[in-house]
Amino acid sequence: MAAAGCFRARVTVVDVDFRVEIGPAGTDGYPVIFRTTDGEEASGTLRLPPPEEVAVQAARIPDAVRGSSARVRRAAVEGEAPVRDLGRLLFDALLKNTGANRLLTDRSRAAQVRMVLQVEPPELARLPWEFMYDTDEEMYVCLGVPLVRQPQLARPMEPLGITPPLRVLGMVAVPDDQESLAVHVEQHRLQEALADLEENETVSLHWVRGQTWRELRDAVRRDARTGTRRDEWHVLHFIGHGGYDARAEEGTLALAGERGGTYWLGAGNLALLLAGHPALRLAVLNACETGRAGGLNPFSSVAGALMRKGMPAVLAMQYEVSEDAAMECTHAFYSALARKVPIDVAVMEARQAITLAHPGTLEWGTPVLYMRSLDGRIFGNPVSETGEDTRVGRKSADPTGFPELYTDGRAAAFIEDWDAAVDAFRAIVARDPDYRDARTWLGRARHQQRLAALYAAGAASATARDWDQAVKHLEAVVTAEAGYRDAAALLERAREERTRAELREVIRDLYERGQWQAVLVAAERLRERDPEGTAADPERETMLGTARAELEKAARDERLSRHYSEALDHIEDGDWARALASLGEIQAVAPDYRDTGRLVERLWNEVNATKPVTESTGPQAAERPARCHRFVVPHRVTALAFSAGGDRLAVALTMRTALVTDPSGEDRVRMRHGGLYTGVRHVCFHPDGRRIATAGGATARVWDARTGSQLREVDHGAAVYAVAFSPDGSHLATAGHDAHVRIWDVETGAELVRLRHTASVRCIAFSSDGLRLASSGADRIVRVWDIETGTRILKLELDGSVSAVAFTSDGHRLAVGGYRTASIRDAVSGASLVEVNHKGEVRGLALSPDDGYVATIGDCMARVWETDTGREVFHHAHYKGRGIAFSHDGSRLATGNDRWVRVYALEELRPHD
Repeated sequence: MAAAGCFRARVTVVDVDFRVEIGPAGTDGYPVIFRTTDGEEASGTLRLPPPEEVAVQAARIPDAVRGSSARVRRAAVEGEAPVRDLGRLLFDALLKNTGANRLLTDRSRAAQVRMVLQVEPPELARLPWEFMYDTDEEMYVCLGVPLVRQPQLARPMEPLGITPPLRVLGMVAVPDDQESLAVHVEQHRLQEALADLEENETVSLHWVRGQTWRELRDAVRRDARTGTRRDEWHVLHFIGHGGYDARAEEGTLALAGERGGTYWLGAGNLALLLAGHPALRLAVLNACETGRAGGLNPFSSVAGALMRKGMPAVLAMQYEVSEDAAMECTHAFYSALARKVPIDVAVMEARQAITLAHPGTLEWGTPVLYMRSLDGRIFGNPVSETGEDTRVGRKSADPTGFPELYTDGRAAAFIEDWDAAVDAFRAIVARDPDYRDARTWLGRARHQQRLAALYAAGAASATARDWDQAVKHLEAVVTAEAGYRDAAALLERAREERTRAELREVIRDLYERGQWQAVLVAAERLRERDPEGTAADPERETMLGTARAELEKAARDERLSRHYSEALDHIEDGDWARALASLGEIQAVAPDYRDTGRLVERLWNEVNATKPVTESTGPQAAERPARCHRFVVPHRVTALAFSAGGDRLAVALTMRTALVTDPSGEDRVRMRHGGLYTGVRHVCFHPDGRRIATAGGATARVWDARTGSQLREVDHGAAVYAVAFSPDGSHLATAGHDAHVRIWDVETGAELVRLRHTASVRCIAFSSDGLRLASSGADRIVRVWDIETGTRILKLELDGSVSAVAFTSDGHRLAVGGYRTASIRDAVSGASLVEVNHKGEVRGLALSPDDGYVATIGDCMARVWETDTGREVFHHAHYKGRGIAFSHDGSRLATGNDRWVRVYALEELRPHD
């Protein structure tokens, strides 16, 4: 026989017991107590759906488990759904919040955690807790944590000190009327798993010679003459069929009948047959449903009956088990026991082996471990007569060395060397649990050791930017001790970083799925949390740019379709002006969209073919005949301005473009102001005619009108709506969304004057002497300012917002365009001298050089009025236009809307004598 030390190798220690004790139902649910081996305790309440609902879910599990053994799968499929659903329900009800945090803490701070379930209510004891599923970890709990069921019994069983070999009694029973099993293969597997241990005489495997209850009794019965047993067995390993007798409400084993057929040995009778055999410490029941109990009696299963009769540990099956899974379980289980690991760890390794050998199967949840042992050790090692502890060569308790160990332990604790403190106090408690306050010190040292390990793991995870793990470790620290070092601050940072990382992943996922609006929303949330990081990420900026472009394209397509439908409706109604306006909106964005070019040409022919009636002196004067030249520009017109000589026309367009052209539309110079989606809102010529100014985005720019090169740029700081040069050309005024008018030095770009409104300023104009400036906008107030002092010299409140202002050449009068009206007013008092009416907003306004006419755009028309009488002398369909300008000799009027510029010859508009 080999030396006794062959079976005395150091046993793997399970550091922490996580005990879950579920009591009888109360008014609010089932009370739950969570305990750990170092004395920590918490309470909670288990709340489940109605019992009948849970029973329906549990009844689906056996079929799902059986079905999973029939095929190999790589991922969860429909058949696994009932198992995962119930597992998630059980885990969330039992371990979420307090329980889960406690388990997480224990798992992080210990080499291994054992979960011990003590379930008192019978209706809960029969549920398959082995399938508890942690959604956050995306795993079944017992595949990573040994799970033990501990019945409500009197006291735990101490390990049995044995001298090797460990004696295993195997029994195979396959009655001739039962389904055939590969028992010989199973026997071979078991023998193969234990072969090297048998060779070293640390394990001895024997088989019951028959398959009947008598032959099992003979193998374990007492010798009447000596009062001893014929053989001392430590493990009973049964291979065969099992079941559950619903009428008798107890589990059964299928043994062979003495005359053939099956003899169903009930759980109670099996316990009776094995009773009084104290050396038998473990029963392995490789048979179906040996772990199944009745609804009211948790001890009615084969495993439960053996536990009640004193068996320290039973490994049973709660459902039918396939031969492949049974053989894999046996092989892995005994191989683990041969390495001297605790029995519960051996069962966990067996579950893992089933999972790895048969991917996709759920049969790993079929084994159920019942155990009374406190540490998973059911077999110990005897102490020799000399007092030597044969496990690690130590001597039995020797208190003479305790004071030194105790002092070392306390010293290590004071310098926070928790590993050394734990080793010292653990050595004392292992030999004498009651020595002074060593157990208290051990608990304290282990607590701090685990906190330090958790904190270090959390900090390391944060450094590695593994925020999920950092949050889990640090949450465990803060849960155990809220004020531990700077764990709370680190946890807050880790949570914030995790949220940012999740948002980045969400943005990427939404981008890949083409959810453009959601991409922008998620990006804005990320920007609020991490403004600097967002700006520094070129990949994300590219994604955001694409999302914006796609949204703009979708909006553009929707607008084009809508305008096209509106145009067709207006054509059907014979409303040419509105139809042209809708088609103009299309051509400003997509000139080649469908057949808009052909429709526009046809509609203009219809409009121009209309015969004007004779001149009228009333407010509804007829349209005057006038020669008109028109030309197309690339984008929608927003503003127009003639040069001082009248030979050049500046055109402001949407889509960042401004043009300088002759009145015929030829000989163009193009300027690009800002980005692709920046519209040029306004344009004006310098008095010398060689420069122009444009307003777009938040800037105003000065250009060479002959070459298109940029000469100067000033930053208004907000959207610029209008620009104007002073009559001497030395100053440039800008009007902006920030409710300010700013006046700049044209040559240096320096800001000279700032004038304040109460809302956005939309229009500005210098007086001819350059000493005054008129401004107005959304606040419905026209203000006239003294330029040199910056003081207001006129405040004129109107009924609506103002879109245009202009001084007459003598500076005595002021033209104002607003809601439904245009008026000529005294520039000093603000009194109204002449007022003309529109049906809608006056969107643009211009004064002729001789002050005799005011031209307006509004209510789908371009109109010309006499400034002295208010008499209308000309009108033409011009829907939604804004740009309008007189040439400096007054002979021409330019208007712009959509993508058309029209230049009218106005000599005919002079009153006839």
